[in-house]
Amino acid sequence: MNKKPLIGLTSTVMSINTIETQNENVDTIVVYNKFAETVRDAGGVPVVIPMGKPEEADYYAKLCDGIIFTGGEDISSITYGEEPHPKVKKVNKHRDDFEIELVKKARENERAILAMCRGYHLLNVSYGGTIVQDVVSEFEDSINHFQSSATRTEPSHTVTIDENSKLYKIVGEKEVAVNSFHHQAIGEVGKGLRVAARAADGIIEALELEDEKATFLLGTQWHPEELRHENKNMMAIITTFIEAASKTKK
Repeated sequence: MNKKPLIGLTSTVMSINTIETQNENVDTIVVYNKFAETVRDAGGVPVVIPMGKPEEADYYAKLCDGIIFTGGEDISSITYGEEPHPKVKKVNKHRDDFEIELVKKARENERAILAMCRGYHLLNVSYGGTIVQDVVSEFEDSINHFQSSATRTEPSHTVTIDENSKLYKIVGEKEVAVNSFHHQAIGEVGKGLRVAARAADGIIEALELEDEKATFLLGTQWHPEELRHENKNMMAIITTFIEAASKTKK
């Protein structure tokens, strides 16, 4: 029996009040269960990576075969050298600093990376890129990128995939329908990354490495884990990542 790859899931901390905490707010490590379910369905073993200190990142990178950078808060504008826009929502600089270092160490250790939504933005910043801090404010003709009329498992707009990209090789289609839960977007693309998909309004929806021989790395603005049951192409993204992680040499 082949060994299943260990997949790290990044997390955040939230103050939660439950019966178990005797009605007191307690700081709790949080990651959506859907990420764990998806990893299991694709043949991996999920483990939660708690938000830590940057100097701990190398340990987690070496422990895992692949890492999923999950969704959550806005990225602090300090991390990419800008002042905050008035529309910026909750940020978590502690998480940003840790995960930026985690990206760096994951690459140094040749670990597979899949990044979604916030994680996708974090990935771009890790490579020296910037963030559009509020799409509606900065793009007059933007489509609706924060769906409220559809559930998380339903697509709300389409993206066009570059036929020369790795992403195209995975999904096999030039146009796919995706879900959308963001008010920020990719600005200047980080060095070493290239655009793999765009929305109809030009917003960058996916990034991958320019180096085609490098270990798997893909970032998507959408959440493929939410769409995997309805669209085989979305599950293909996950399984391709898991397959790449299974080849990790430790």
